[in-house]
Amino acid sequence: MPDPNRLSASDPQQIGAYRLVGVLGEGGQGTVYLGQTSSGRRVAVKVLHTRMAAEASVRERFEREAALARRVAVFCTAQVLEAGVSDGRPYLVSEYVPGPSLQQLVAGEGPRTGSGLERLAVATATALAAIHRVGIVHRDFKPANVIMGPEGPVVIDFGIARILEAGVTSSALVGSPGYMAPEQLSDQPAGPASDMFAWAATMVYAATGHAVFTGQHPAAVMNAVLRGVPDLTGVPDGLRPLLAACLAKDPAARPTAERALSTLTGHGNAPIPLNGNGSQTVGRTVPGVVRQPPYGQGSKASDRTLGNRGSAVPGPSDGGDVEDDVTRYGFSGKRSWDVSAQPDALTVPAHPHLSPPPQPAMNHAGARTPVPDRDIAADVPRGTTVAGAAAPFVPAAPPHRRSRLLWGVVAAAIVVTAAALIAVIVFPSHIPFLGTETSTAPSTAAASTPTPSVEPSSSRALFTGHARAVNAVAVTELDGRSVVVSGSGDQTVRVWDLATGKQLGQPITDPAGPIVALAVTELDGRPTVVSGGYGETMRIWDLTTGKQLGQPIKNSSVESLAVTELDGRPVVISGSQDETVRLWDLATGKQLGLPFEGHSGTISGLAVTELDGRPTVVSGSIDKTAQVWDPTTGEQVRQPLTDSSISLNAVTVAELNDQPVAITGGGVLDRESAVWVWDLVTGSPIGQPFKGHTDEVRSVAVTQLEGRPVVISGSLDKTVRIWDLATREPIGKPLTGHDRGIHSIAVTKLDGRPVIVTGSGDGTIRVWDLPASSGGN
Repeated sequence: MPDPNRLSASDPQQIGAYRLVGVLGEGGQGTVYLGQTSSGRRVAVKVLHTRMAAEASVRERFEREAALARRVAVFCTAQVLEAGVSDGRPYLVSEYVPGPSLQQLVAGEGPRTGSGLERLAVATATALAAIHRVGIVHRDFKPANVIMGPEGPVVIDFGIARILEAGVTSSALVGSPGYMAPEQLSDQPAGPASDMFAWAATMVYAATGHAVFTGQHPAAVMNAVLRGVPDLTGVPDGLRPLLAACLAKDPAARPTAERALSTLTGHGNAPIPLNGNGSQTVGRTVPGVVRQPPYGQGSKASDRTLGNRGSAVPGPSDGGDVEDDVTRYGFSGKRSWDVSAQPDALTVPAHPHLSPPPQPAMNHAGARTPVPDRDIAADVPRGTTVAGAAAPFVPAAPPHRRSRLLWGVVAAAIVVTAAALIAVIVFPSHIPFLGTETSTAPSTAAASTPTPSVEPSSSRALFTGHARAVNAVAVTELDGRSVVVSGSGDQTVRVWDLATGKQLGQPITDPAGPIVALAVTELDGRPTVVSGGYGETMRIWDLTTGKQLGQPIKNSSVESLAVTELDGRPVVISGSQDETVRLWDLATGKQLGLPFEGHSGTISGLAVTELDGRPTVVSGSIDKTAQVWDPTTGEQVRQPLTDSSISLNAVTVAELNDQPVAITGGGVLDRESAVWVWDLVTGSPIGQPFKGHTDEVRSVAVTQLEGRPVVISGSLDKTVRIWDLATREPIGKPLTGHDRGIHSIAVTKLDGRPVIVTGSGDGTIRVWDLPASSGGN
């Protein structure tokens, strides 16, 4: 970012808690200021125009998109610290990244050449690959939005156009014409392919100092984009074919970011053939490029939402640090665009009581082995965990009904859709993606979330071994022993002996991507775990052997999972980024019926119960509703449960006074959080919500303590709280000890006493004793 100019008399002196000390830039969107926190930390404060807050719907969208920005991984973003409205003007506060923009650097020093240009291309393609991997589209990629920071290129402002689109007329243009793809200029939705067009135009500018499409005025530039031939004069021969392919008029003909990155790093297919003038042959299929339907033309909702379909990512090697998702886009030479073609995951020994791997597994009240910075799931997943087979209490299913339901664990996770005003930080030292991480970024929660002033709690045990955020935990039994099953952003499922803390067998590796949801069950008498995440597949694993059962089940990016039994057959229920709930036959992997549609946001929590003797599914979403479904018909059975002010991230079910209830956890980052209890018969909230957390509640569970039902909630404020379901009183003090937010909770018994198992963004699992006495805090 440029050096700041002085504030004028008309500029504000303070925005929120941030003192403004200079002006970094001004534009049609608003003004960017250099600010300082009370501790002296420098931040970038972007203050948008008042029209962005003129209507309630626009303000709501602004707040929603800004909150989503906080959920993108800190490893690939300049942290978004705060968002709000001050004197009628929306503002976003993010980490300050010093350095000139690529636009300024080229204008002042000339084009980039040689290895510097190659590193820039690889770094920015890596950034887009990471963005697209989680379903985000930049929409305004250009030289001015690439900051040449001290640690490498930083891509900023991705997703900001999504916010701005809410505040402009339908005829207004959001973006920079010379870097906008033809479909954007034709009023078609922007997709990942649009970003690749803009990326290529940016690389042409970086390599030559001139624009790829020129004109005397904006209309002429737009006409050149729509109908003209790109000017690739001066582009190095090694880069020209790839950039020409990315500048194809048809978005379906452009390489994906992953394909471009694979080509740049020498692991892709043969160079893309071009005509002598640098343009593609009309009608020719580009070798090695996955053709996608143009956005807005017959594509499904899931296709419009997600960036790349079926791209495979290699699993981590055992025993070493696992690279984050930015570095995961380097490939070892083997490459498949069809995830189903991947080989089985690494297998565990024939019996899980064989020797555990050599890495440390658990410290009993001891020091934690340091874990490198987390992946895209760091401090963002939210989930609901109902105890598995070893749990002392199965909510909402009295003994006479339990035989009809096969309860599983719901472990929901991260929401990452188009986000606002955040930056992807790419470290060139990671290229060619084979080294270990040498620097870490601060945790969103750790840096900006106030922590209750209570003494750190002493957890019963600490499991370490995952190299990324633990997004899902479940408890079950294996060979007569209680075990914890965990899923992580490091792409592994691990099994732990609850009593000893030893990891059983080798990790199960999902080659498709980070794991953000788990459900444990049985299939044909075998203990089984279903995993899902950003690989756009669900996989079923035999917990005894570690082998994959059947083929991957293709789905949208999975955020939440549950298992149950319908008509005598085991069923998996998935909630996804495409805003649908789907049912799948666990034995065959086939989808049952049509998707359940009704939510307008990612499905982040699932639970299963019965109403009037019929199976019922409850789904929670960032759209601030929980919906109640009849899984046999796919119909909603009543009006949505809703809290108009906060998202309902996590869901579980129980009984209160012999009535079925749903319990939801949610919040708005850094501003409000609550745990609600809902009457599932009437759809009304029961009493006031539980409050006490200082950041979003991402996971909830229910168990029994001394014969009474209690609610357990985990939050991004890094604490676990326990509540008496009947009286709403807190039990004991908050449990503290994790260094990052709580992503998932499970409950079970150990040595005859109820215990809580938590998974965190700090990459660890902790086991806690439930307090035996009431108390407040």
